[in-house]
Amino acid sequence: MMKILLIYPPVTIYEPGKVAPHSPLGLAYLAVYLEKAGYLVEILDTLALGKDNVRRQGKLTRIGLGTREIKKKIKNFAPDVVGVSVMFTAFVQDAYDVAQVVKEINPKILTVFGGAHVSIDPKAILRNKNVDVAVKGEGEITFLNLIKALEKKAQLAEVTGITYRQGRKIVQNPLTPFIKNLDELPFPARHLLPMELYDSRGDPFSMRHPLTSMITSRGCPGHCVYCSIHAVWGHCWRGRSAKNIVDEIEHLVKDYGIREIHFQDDSMSVDKKRMHEICDEIIKREIDIRWATPNGIAHWMLDKRLLKKMKKAGCYRITFGIESGNQEMRRWVGKPYSLEQAKELTQYANKIGMWTLATNIIGFPYETPEQISDTVEFAIDSDVDFALFYRLGPRPGTPVYEIFKKEGWLPKNEKELYSESVACETKYIKGKELFKIQNQAYSRFLKRRLLSFLNPMRIIRKIHSFEDFRYVLGLILAGFKMTISLLETKGGVTSKSLKG
Repeated sequence: MMKILLIYPPVTIYEPGKVAPHSPLGLAYLAVYLEKAGYLVEILDTLALGKDNVRRQGKLTRIGLGTREIKKKIKNFAPDVVGVSVMFTAFVQDAYDVAQVVKEINPKILTVFGGAHVSIDPKAILRNKNVDVAVKGEGEITFLNLIKALEKKAQLAEVTGITYRQGRKIVQNPLTPFIKNLDELPFPARHLLPMELYDSRGDPFSMRHPLTSMITSRGCPGHCVYCSIHAVWGHCWRGRSAKNIVDEIEHLVKDYGIREIHFQDDSMSVDKKRMHEICDEIIKREIDIRWATPNGIAHWMLDKRLLKKMKKAGCYRITFGIESGNQEMRRWVGKPYSLEQAKELTQYANKIGMWTLATNIIGFPYETPEQISDTVEFAIDSDVDFALFYRLGPRPGTPVYEIFKKEGWLPKNEKELYSESVACETKYIKGKELFKIQNQAYSRFLKRRLLSFLNPMRIIRKIHSFEDFRYVLGLILAGFKMTISLLETKGGVTSKSLKG
């Protein structure tokens, strides 16, 4: 029986700091799917296990287990196949470093790469000599079929969804069809993860601990110009049933003592009927859980009745993916939905005691400073509690990346795209101007919002229990720290400092 080791690599960032580990659910789904088929599987989350191992190397900071520790763990398990997760383009070199370590231990170990970055351009991944196979798209069926083919010594041409070498030639097979019924998947193999290491108790924006992540659907029907997730899921949305989702919630509460869940779906609310059913099932079973939607949720698929039910079912914080407060830019981005409806829902969510957050992106290729100003003003006028203003990072595989490339606005060294110290120039914004505009956006929003929080009614409407009161105190302390940061930077604050 073949032994399979799935690895989440360390990460290297372009500035001092730490990266909080999160449950690698993609690997956990792969692992349980292989276990169900009878294979011996382990997961090595080098980021979580080495989260306190922070090494500064010049302009770079590496977080995760050291090479010696990784080698030791691989040698002890002695796998036949190693799968490496590459979710983000910024960290692909870290994955290549892991593959090199694997081959140094035993060149016969088959190295398989998968994840969002791999799906964008699997042939490019195979240009690294230490990678044997790249998986494009959904991984469970493809990976299992690959393992079975290896056992039978069958031709890799028979395995859909993979890219591999045939001599000097790189061959890309047709995609594996998506799993139609996600309820058929077992719950992720959290028993193979160091669950105790994912509990971010220092996060003032989380109400309860321990917390964990869940995914209730795959894919998104949208066509946002900046999003690269379609390289994995296409534009096909599939959702698990309400019963299956709430069964997993109960499993997490009973077996792991989980008290808060963050739903990491790309588009959780596509099916409004399903959202109602999820809430109804949580309420019916009387599950004491708090939950949030940090990845954002489609406000145009919600209404007041559903928001009220979400609150009753334990949702205490909702993130709206606004992206732009200028209607013309929203149409260009691929979100031609009503800002008035978003504003109305935000204000209603505040009224019933939910915490509200809006994500915004600035620096689109043809966006003017005036349109960015509209985004900041909308965040203020909508009465959202918190707002994030991210600088656009054009990612390979997205329409907006092709625009930057065509216009010649990408940095000469594309690795700089993933640095906190770099912003792409646009038609109207040059050089470092976007940093100044971002700082001004945070300054304007925070000053106005901090003033509004002096109104005790804004706070009182959020408090319905001692737990709510304690949460508010934590947020006030976090807000005080943000204010100090605001003063120290003479009116400027970054998304990094805002997130703590």
